[in-house]
Parts: sequence; structure tokens; C-alpha cells
Amino acid sequence: MALFKKKSVAAPIQAPRGPEKIAPENPYLGREPIINREQAIIGYELFFRPGTTLKAKRLNDRNDVMVQIAKRLAEDPKAEVNYPEEVTDANLRDDDGKEVTQVTLSEILYSLKTKGVTQSLGQHLGFINIRADQLGDELRGFPAVKFPLQIDLAEILGAIEAEAAIAKEAEQDLETNAEAKKDFEDSGEPRVPEIIEKLERLRSVGYKFVLTGLTEVFDGLDDILTKFRYVKLDLQKVTKPSSLIDYCKGIPLPRDEKSKDGSKTLQIIASNVHTPEEYHHARDIGCDAFEGFYFVKSDPELSLHRGDEYRKLLELLTLLLSSPELKELVTAVEANPVVSKHLMVIAEIDSRRKREKPENIRDAAVISGIKRITRWTQLLLYADTKAKVALDATPLLQLVCVRAFFMESLSTKLGAGGGLGSSDLAFLVGGLSLIDNLFDEPARELLSHFNLPSVVVDAIVDRSGILGQLLSLAEAAEVGDLEKCRHLCSDELKTVSLDDVAQDSLLAIKNFVAQTQFAPEEDVWDAADSPNEELA
Repeated sequence: MALFKKKSVAAPIQAPRGPEKIAPENPYLGREPIINREQAIIGYELFFRPGTTLKAKRLNDRNDVMVQIAKRLAEDPKAEVNYPEEVTDANLRDDDGKEVTQVTLSEILYSLKTKGVTQSLGQHLGFINIRADQLGDELRGFPAVKFPLQIDLAEILGAIEAEAAIAKEAEQDLETNAEAKKDFEDSGEPRVPEIIEKLERLRSVGYKFVLTGLTEVFDGLDDILTKFRYVKLDLQKVTKPSSLIDYCKGIPLPRDEKSKDGSKTLQIIASNVHTPEEYHHARDIGCDAFEGFYFVKSDPELSLHRGDEYRKLLELLTLLLSSPELKELVTAVEANPVVSKHLMVIAEIDSRRKREKPENIRDAAVISGIKRITRWTQLLLYADTKAKVALDATPLLQLVCVRAFFMESLSTKLGAGGGLGSSDLAFLVGGLSLIDNLFDEPARELLSHFNLPSVVVDAIVDRSGILGQLLSLAEAAEVGDLEKCRHLCSDELKTVSLDDVAQDSLLAIKNFVAQTQFAPEEDVWDAADSPNEELA
């Protein structure tokens, strides 16, 4: 018999665990490109949707109530209970019963820092809208140089007027106190408005501000402009744009605000530029950059000089979509120098994994496979091989690539009832969705050469069917149209959530970056204070 015996210890009684806490969804929605005069992307305006934090709280509160209901029914199956309402984006309300319309800084930071939005920018800038009441210490979480902060002029003027009203009240109170009034009058010059002081304090430590909503010159504008690095002008709302641009560029930047190229003037960004004509007008009157999707429209001056080289790409794409024999494919690829060059590069990347170094086009075709070649041929239609712009900064190529990857990824959320035979069809629709703008011919006529399924052609031409709805959703996300995204996700594409839109958009961008070999190896959040920030 053992002298010492282990005591048996009863397992501690554990209280029943409630449901896992639901984390907020990703508030990222989309981004609009900002392009310099050389037609290279220099940044994006980032769009976010409000209420993601509140929605998570409402869902967690509802789950807690459901747990209590379950306990009560376990004790008394006949008990009367009232089930809480489902929580959706449509019925989400704040504590006062009002619709949530404003994104919080914490939601934006959550998306930037933990959801991959910063990494998706690469070396480009991310322009973010904030309100005047958000100019505080909480901004310290933003990498200053990476994210220019946009503030509407009406917000600034409203804050100045509100402060002036409070000061006037205080002055009226002083009328009854002669001694205090004398001290007030002896205090010197009028006090600088608090919001101007905040802007100056933040500017002096490296923050870059963007003024929006400016339409004309007014008294006191100089004091405001000196706190800003960029001015965004909607030229359709400006009566005398040339005069206003000249005035803004006549305001010298502080010494510590010099651009790397020595520029000492404010940079002017034309917003809502969606046609070639609007771009030409904005450029000719002195704008430095242009925000919008004007580059998807046919324009002789901005064209990619389509000729026999691109017609050969079309012919090769037609061949690829018909499942050619290897010998036939090699001959066709060798006749396309653009495709040959890129095929050898991507094959070398693939060969590191497969340990097969390509010696020629035939080897490259075998290593990469027809699907990869087809995709690159499709996407290279949008690349300007004569331009001195990196692939990851080419607006049209990036737009169509990200759109194709986004649609492919999102199509997997549709389930068996989605009506898609393959996610490849979704990629095909996204990749060919702008082909008519390249060649200035009707899309249906161009697509008729490819022997494509009718659902693909109808989706591109008419936005019909599930594929057409996916394409519409991609377009809505690109311009940050929250209402249209909500409508499509709650109607035609019911199995797709707004969180799916955010996550798959970022995944698509990541795929594009990887495909163009510009994927950053390190966490760019830590290095976000030193991007290439210049407009020109």
C-alpha cells in the first residue's frame, strides 16, 4: 500500500459559455484613382461605410438576449418570450433611432490597420475624408504622410462661425463687467479660430490636408489655404476655375512643406473627372492631378495607340478561348512579342515552385498553362507598352485586373444556385468588360469573334443575368456607391454581404499586386510614413 496517495481533484465547474463575440465587419467599400499629368496613379480616395462597429454591438446584444431566452425556455418550455429583431444593414439605427450615416475614426483605423487596406495601396497615397470635429489626438493613429486627410470647406467655416457665436455671447456678458471687458480689449489681436490652430498644429508635425468644397475666393481664404497641401476642385461647381487655380497656386507653402521637386505651391486635384473632355479642360487650366474614371473612355489623345500589335492580341485571345493545340499556341504566342515577354517572366516565377526553368516559349507555355496565358493575354489588352508607367500604376490595366479578380472571388459566394458554371466566367466578364472602349467598336460585335457563352456576352453588353449583376456590383464598389451595393446584395445577389464586397475587393487588389510582381514583403503599415507622396 502506498504511503502517499494522490487526491482526486474534481474538475472545476464551468459556467456555460455564451456565443463568441462578433467582430466588426470591414468598413472598406472601394476607392477612386487619382492620376497625375503623366497618366500614372499616385493615390486613391478611399470609401468606407458607416455603422460596422454599431452593427457588431447590436448583433452581440441580440445574441446575449437569445442566450437568456434559451435558458428560460429550458426551464419552462411554455414560457412566453419575445424574440429580438434581426440585425441588418437596412434596419440599423443608433440609440436615438436615427440612421447611421457617419464613419468613425476608429472604424477607418480598424480597416486600415487590420484589414489590409494600407497594404493594398502599395506606394500610393490614400486620401481619407474626415470631419472638423475629428481633428484631435485620435488622428495620431494615422501614418501622417501616407494618408492625406480631406476636410470640406463648409466644415471649417461652420466651426469658425460656431466659435465666433460663442465669443460674441461671451463679449456680451463682459458688457456688465467693466474690468473684465478692459482686460479683454487689452489682450491684443483677435484670437485665431481653434480649428485653424488645430490644422496648423497637425500640419507642423507632418499631416497633409486636402481642402474640398472650395468654389470661390473670399476674405480669410489665405489663412485657411496655408494649412493645406492639396486643394480638390469640382470644376463644374466653380464659376472661374482658371482664376481660382491661379489664386491657390499663388499661396506659398510654408518652408517645411516644400515638395521633393522643389515646388512651393499647393497641388490642385480636379475631382469628378469622368470624360476625356473634362480631363483635357482640367489639364489645360493648370490642374496637377485628376480624380475619376475618364481613362476608361475612348480618347484619341489618351489612346494606347491600338494597331496591328493589339489586333494580334485579339486574335491570340480568340485562339486561346478555343482550346488550341500546344504547337498552334506556341506559334501564336511567338508572333506576339508583348505576350512572349510576359509569358517568360511569369513562367520563371512559376518555375521556382515547379523547379523547371523555361528555356523557350514552349517550355513557358507548358509551365504556366493555358489558363494563365489566356488571362494575361486578356489583361495585356489594357497595357500601354509604349508608356513609361509601371504596370501597378497604369489606371486602365489596374481597374480591369482588379475588377476581374474581384468578380472571380465574389462568384464563389453565390453557391450552387448562382447559375455559374465556373468562376472563370466571372473573371472573363470582368476582364473583357471595357473592351469596347479600347477599340471604339460595339462590344457585342467585338465579342462575337471569341465564341463566348451567351451569358458572358449578355452580361458585358446588357448587364443581364447573375454575371451582369456581379459586374454592376463591381462598378458600384469602384465608385463607393453604398446604396447600389446594398441594393444588389439584398436583392439579386442575396448570398453576398457588404463584408464580402470589402474583403474580396482587397483580395482582388492583392492578386493584382502579386501578378504585377510588386507585392510588398514587409508590413507596409510600419513603413507607411515614407511613401512616394508627390503628385508630379
